[in-house]
Amino acid sequence: MTRPDPAALAEVAGVLAEAAGLSFAGGLAPALEEGIERAASTLAVERGELVRRVRAREPAAIAALVEGSVVGETSFWRQPEGLDALTRRLAPAPRPLSVWSAGCASGEEPYSLAIALLEAGRGGRGDRVVATDVSARALARAAEGSYGPRSLRRLAPEVVDRWFEPGEQLRVKSAVRELVLLARQNLIVDRPPPGGPFDAVVCRNVLIYFEPATAAEAIYRLVAALRPGGLLVLSPVELPLAAALHLEWIEDAGATLLRRPLA
Repeated sequence: MTRPDPAALAEVAGVLAEAAGLSFAGGLAPALEEGIERAASTLAVERGELVRRVRAREPAAIAALVEGSVVGETSFWRQPEGLDALTRRLAPAPRPLSVWSAGCASGEEPYSLAIALLEAGRGGRGDRVVATDVSARALARAAEGSYGPRSLRRLAPEVVDRWFEPGEQLRVKSAVRELVLLARQNLIVDRPPPGGPFDAVVCRNVLIYFEPATAAEAIYRLVAALRPGGLLVLSPVELPLAAALHLEWIEDAGATLLRRPLA
């Protein structure tokens, strides 16, 4: 099986960056080739044909490449310091909360947010977690809401017992699923989802796969979707990407939250 030549790979990478903001610079060519392989398998064509279709800007080929290239590694309660700090600050709100989980992958993060709000005593308060991703496949997994031990490894057994139905794959209980609204959304080209302005936007381990300029544009869009005083949660490695924006940096028990100023 022949590999695409470097020029073809570079053009495919450019199309992927245009379509979804994803960057495969810095030695990530093998990851791009894996995405090409998965996309070719999805469309039942040879890799060379997939590359040809992407270079021709065929929408179906580009969509398959995006699906095959997105990074889906996640788990419940990933980077818990940020989640705990956010929950402490949101929980006292006297009104329904609206939270956006951007780049939600297979759903572990938005369901973690919903569980955190319920654990904080906010059941029946009308809160909503809007969860978006560019991958229809990931959203389908999130809608199913069933997870194995690897996804649940950071959760205490008593939390699993409270919020998951038993089985070979543990399914998130309806009380949690009802708080989460799933929608397909491209951070680069689409408007923010309905439900804003948001009290908080959580977007972690997504922007690291973007070119710096694209990541900066995405952060601007995320901040614009916040209500004044709303909180933005990024992963620790992504925080420097927000340094140029006029946001308040809040340190809370080992976590850094970014707040949109009230004025």
